[in-house]
Amino acid sequence: MTPFTVEFDSESRTFHRREIPEPSLRPGEILIRVTCCTICGSDLHTYNGRRGAPADCVLGHEIIGEIVQWSGSEAINDFHGKPIRVGQRVTWAMAVGCNECFFCRNNLSQKCESLFKYGHESGGNHQRCSGPTGGLSNYCVLIPGTPLIPVPDSLTDEVAAPANCATATVCAAIRMIKETHAIRDATLLIVGAGMLGLNAIAQVCEAGASQIVIADPSGARADQARAFGATHCIHSGDQSEIESVLKSITNGRGADITMDFAGVKSAVETCIAAVRIGGCVLLAGSVFPSADIPISPEFIVRRILTIRGLHNYLPIDLDSALQFLDRTVDRFPFADLVTNTFSLTEAQAAFDYANKHRPIRVAVKPERKHVSVEV
Repeated sequence: MTPFTVEFDSESRTFHRREIPEPSLRPGEILIRVTCCTICGSDLHTYNGRRGAPADCVLGHEIIGEIVQWSGSEAINDFHGKPIRVGQRVTWAMAVGCNECFFCRNNLSQKCESLFKYGHESGGNHQRCSGPTGGLSNYCVLIPGTPLIPVPDSLTDEVAAPANCATATVCAAIRMIKETHAIRDATLLIVGAGMLGLNAIAQVCEAGASQIVIADPSGARADQARAFGATHCIHSGDQSEIESVLKSITNGRGADITMDFAGVKSAVETCIAAVRIGGCVLLAGSVFPSADIPISPEFIVRRILTIRGLHNYLPIDLDSALQFLDRTVDRFPFADLVTNTFSLTEAQAAFDYANKHRPIRVAVKPERKHVSVEV
């Protein structure tokens, strides 16, 4: 199969196929045959100009693929220390750190001073890699040191691919919350019922939360959340309505923990206002510039609040994400969340469809035959 990419032109907001030479791997690089890439909400932020990208960017970071070969005669180990093998189905950490800088040494490798991110780079050869590194290609190349994690046999590509962003990010959020607050028997407010929010509902449900309130203006999404463990669904983003529901089920206290995955001003304000005294606020949705919010330092101090921000995740969180999906594949309907699949040559249609209809996820599969889908 001829290697090719589908590159995104940020000025025209269009995708163009480009055939590329077969990569000549550099030492330590791994060649992957891409089998599935799901379109993340942050890909749509790039598509809509809310997030910058190189002129010829190969988007897609929620990727599943099979190992084709690697450079050199020495074995390369996966995240668990086991040798990788040709044909093995894997995924890998979206963000790769240097393991040497201040942030890498302090458990913040996703903020490495020389960070490399898959699905965010140019389609042509560049300094860090010998070939394409985004999921909108039929082959991609992994740089040395990329944390590789085998995909459990129980998971389809469509279920496993979002683990590389949404599920792993939620695993990071749960890990951070547990450092200061207990989830078992807690009441949680989760704002935003997209892939992040549904993952959060499922994960806190498994962790033993007693009451899980989901708020999303989309009634269909809020109702879908019940299948993932939500106990109360609010078809609104109205702060007063959300606070009223929370107070009615907590004897007036408010939520023990609030989590924002919507990233809009009103959602952040609601999460801060709706948490109880001594509670925890986890903000993970604000991944592009938005309006500032007024906040009273006295409100935070007197209510003894913990407010934490989260962006991306650590490799251990991706491993936790795949383990979580493997454990719960028969409990939660993650298989229902990828509603349409496009071929790689239909990348433009895939993004147009995702942008117009806002499904939880659509998939792009290089070897899928062309299937006409009304945009």
